[in-house]
Amino acid sequence: MVGVEAKTSYWQSKGCYSPVERMEARMFLSTWYVATTGSDSHPGSLRQPFQTIQQAANVAQPGDTVMIRGGTYRETVVPPRSGADGAPITFEAFRGERVTIDGADPINQWSNGSSGIRQATVAWDLGAGSNQLFYNGQAMTEARWPNTKIGTAALWQPTFAQMSGVTPGPSSGTAATAKISVPQLTDPDGAWVGATIDFAAGNEWVFQSGTVTASLPGSLTFTYTQLLPTDGQTLTDGNRFYLTGTLRALDAPGEWYFDPTTNALSFLPPAGGTPRAGTVEFKHRQFGFDLSRVSYVNITGITLFACTINTDADSTHDTLNGIAAQYVSQSPVEADPWADQFAPHTTGIILNGSNNTIDNSTIHFSSGDGVFLGGNNNTVQNCVIGDVDTIGADEAGVTTLGSNEQVLNNTIFNCGRSGVVSRYTAASTIAHNRIYACGLLTTDLGGIYAFETDGQGTRIEYNKISEIHTVAYRGVGIYLDEGCSNYVVDHNVVWDVDTGVKLNPVSENNLVQNNTFAGSADSVGSGPTGLTGSILANNIFIGPAQIASDATQENNLSDPPSSIFLAPEAGNFQLRRALFMRAIAHANAPTGMNPDVGAFALGQPPFTAGATIRMKGVRLR
Repeated sequence: MVGVEAKTSYWQSKGCYSPVERMEARMFLSTWYVATTGSDSHPGSLRQPFQTIQQAANVAQPGDTVMIRGGTYRETVVPPRSGADGAPITFEAFRGERVTIDGADPINQWSNGSSGIRQATVAWDLGAGSNQLFYNGQAMTEARWPNTKIGTAALWQPTFAQMSGVTPGPSSGTAATAKISVPQLTDPDGAWVGATIDFAAGNEWVFQSGTVTASLPGSLTFTYTQLLPTDGQTLTDGNRFYLTGTLRALDAPGEWYFDPTTNALSFLPPAGGTPRAGTVEFKHRQFGFDLSRVSYVNITGITLFACTINTDADSTHDTLNGIAAQYVSQSPVEADPWADQFAPHTTGIILNGSNNTIDNSTIHFSSGDGVFLGGNNNTVQNCVIGDVDTIGADEAGVTTLGSNEQVLNNTIFNCGRSGVVSRYTAASTIAHNRIYACGLLTTDLGGIYAFETDGQGTRIEYNKISEIHTVAYRGVGIYLDEGCSNYVVDHNVVWDVDTGVKLNPVSENNLVQNNTFAGSADSVGSGPTGLTGSILANNIFIGPAQIASDATQENNLSDPPSSIFLAPEAGNFQLRRALFMRAIAHANAPTGMNPDVGAFALGQPPFTAGATIRMKGVRLR
């Protein structure tokens, strides 16, 4: 920067300004600096940095690097221009300093309300279900009935009420009305009118929302969308639900409520807590970076809190590396969650466009997706993604909706529904992922799930999947639901699930080979027919195998003794050579069986699955 200042002073002394001067200045300023102690009126040097990342983005040109000093930045960075092939624009944490882009703003001015409730005025509103309050860096619970726990425990062990006395009302198409008995609610007439009811209907495949239109002591009436097809998704006694969206529900420590008509924020702090300056934040921005319509941008070593990174269909060759993201998205339960399957998702780290990548990153807490891949040729690799789809909608640790997408070497855990959803996605690869603890809120799902999709050679391979159990519509390791065709499923290990692999008819021209499937109910599930052209070969099935009669079966080993595996109770299904050879010599093995069966080849080192990085404070399995 000194060189630039000296050169500028020289030309000023001569009373002239030349194109050469401006070009040389650009060369000297190929690295820009940002610090919380800087000023946007500064020249952006190391000694005189900008104060906002946006100001650096405004001046950065292809090939430039923006070095960001440690601290918290409360902004959405919108680069006005793209980098270029071989000359990206890079935003990077300076020398590994902790740089946090925070999507929430502090709420410091509080007054005392009744019953220990504290109140403040907030000048912004992201909309019902999209607002979020944080206390000491942890998300608190929006006021709800029945009361539940706060913090992470509330996500997967929430308290629900159960419907009883379900009485269907008038309906028109998918618009429906229902009345339910709620003996626990003895509030006066109309007390809960306007509240949101979130519920899982029928077999509880997904949660959806409705609106309370009438309430009496002991009963509620609400409107909602009847999901189609109606079989399995019709309200019934026992379905779980809870109520939000009303101040009446604010009665437990750790709960909050925002009134959009008065901008009043009410918060009942956790027991013993006091909202002091800097301890309470309220979500204000959806995005830390919005890379819509820009390409060849690199973001490296940045921490995101209460915000995410967005791209659109015109974004290409954007790279996210070493991102540590918490609470990336907060969205409401939708009236029709299945509608998400037909359009790009709006939650999680969002990679639309083409040839975009996120790698070596952690994504922790999202009401929806952890990562969304749309467009084509996008990649999520070596990432740890956990505690996602916390509202139980049709979202996942990773959702793909495009072609040639790559989901590689990730660890994905604690999902309200599925671990990976590959919907209408062609010619893609889902490989070497460690996926566990899915279906924590819903049923009829998979560690890896696809529906009505021509995979066009999509490969699901070398994944390790476990811990998927649901009450109804069993939890499945790898699930090719109705109408899936042209997939290759090979060298996967699935255990500690209800069903290892499920091929719901029609499931044609799928190749399922060299896998080890252990299911407590079924190792394989399918209909009696509908698997024309599908081949199941060289697999090990542990548990009943329900395979359609029109599928081709070759060289599979069913229910071998557990002694042939090194440590099946710990998920290690490598083969003990001598015991395995003895097992296939017995009657339960087809004559002439090739010993190359199961996910692990004899004499070969085992494949690895999952990310090599770790998530702070989380013990991965």
